[in-house]
Amino acid sequence: MKRILLVSYRFPYPLVDGSRIRIYNIGKILAKEYLVDLLVVNEGLVADEYLNELKGIFNRVIVYPFHSMMFKANALRGLFSRDPLQTYYYYFKKVQEWIHRHYIDYDLIFCFHIRMARYLKKITNKPKAIDITDALSINYREGQSVASSGLWKLIYMVENRRLLPYELKVLADFDKAFITSPFDKTYLDKNSEQSNDHLVVIPNGIKEELFSRVNKFKELQENWLVFLGRMDYAPNVDAVSYFAKNILPLLSKNANVKFYIVGTNPTKQVVNLQNYEHVYVTGFVNDPYEYLEKAKIVVAPLRFSSGIQNKVLEAMALGKVVITTSKAARGIEGKNGIHFIVADDDREMTLSILNLLTNERKRREIGDNARQLVKKKYRWDSIGEKLLEEIGELLR
Repeated sequence: MKRILLVSYRFPYPLVDGSRIRIYNIGKILAKEYLVDLLVVNEGLVADEYLNELKGIFNRVIVYPFHSMMFKANALRGLFSRDPLQTYYYYFKKVQEWIHRHYIDYDLIFCFHIRMARYLKKITNKPKAIDITDALSINYREGQSVASSGLWKLIYMVENRRLLPYELKVLADFDKAFITSPFDKTYLDKNSEQSNDHLVVIPNGIKEELFSRVNKFKELQENWLVFLGRMDYAPNVDAVSYFAKNILPLLSKNANVKFYIVGTNPTKQVVNLQNYEHVYVTGFVNDPYEYLEKAKIVVAPLRFSSGIQNKVLEAMALGKVVITTSKAARGIEGKNGIHFIVADDDREMTLSILNLLTNERKRREIGDNARQLVKKKYRWDSIGEKLLEEIGELLR
């Protein structure tokens, strides 16, 4: 059996965000046909219970945990480079030495994200694949003008200049590359001077259990607007802040609504949004999907993003109507007004929400369309077949 080494910038469990879900499922798919070892650079220690969860999937799990201050010290060194700071943030000599000692034992080295590509730069005698996930340069370009302030303003300014050239350089260095969104692929293709035929769209899939959930709140939905996501992620923090400050006051003049922000690790900025009337921040909850099921509308008002938005797909899989922005929806192969509602300014979003709050038939129609789309295009079983086909071609 052929052997694959996966190199990851975070431990893919628990499944609390899109990147972990993707790493976990890609590893699980590859392990069906190959002997897969997982090498992880992790910020902090990994609990034994999380390690045990992966023992049934991977042949071997090698974790290098480092203190968060060591990551930050690495990023400072990157200031004097031309490459993105985050490629330094995750780079440790001990890990590099392990890879140089052991890579020869594998038939393929598979790297997650451009953040880890530096580790494989000098490997030229083995097939190399990378999951870049999304065109991160889009995220930083759009985010620089919308959300950054203080230290983050400097970081966005530096990364915005460096990311796109680095992404194109990484693409040229790998034999096969994967990305979640057709929009992001087109963006990189347009900015590249070379052919990127080896860059393949492999979207995210949705947990199968979402399709089999029985919505016990189907007939008892409240005037809740729910946002679901990891709440220390900059695009999410900006989205809920924008919604609470700009949209909710307009809605409250015409409807009695509650805005629930559901997700792990809320920042101080997010927690403070509870000072606004009708805003509720839950932090971690055992079953976040109950909030989505009880809500009449799910909102995803992202003002900058890249790749594909799991938060939107998960709501769609539950048959919920999602009101979102064009930037959050552009990675999904659906249509505005049929599979979700796109609204890009305050007035448009407010009117869309008010109209749908009182139109149960329309909510059900869009929700049913959304669910069918996700069933057809965003399931790990069918996505896995394409991934294995691409990897098999590379190894042959």
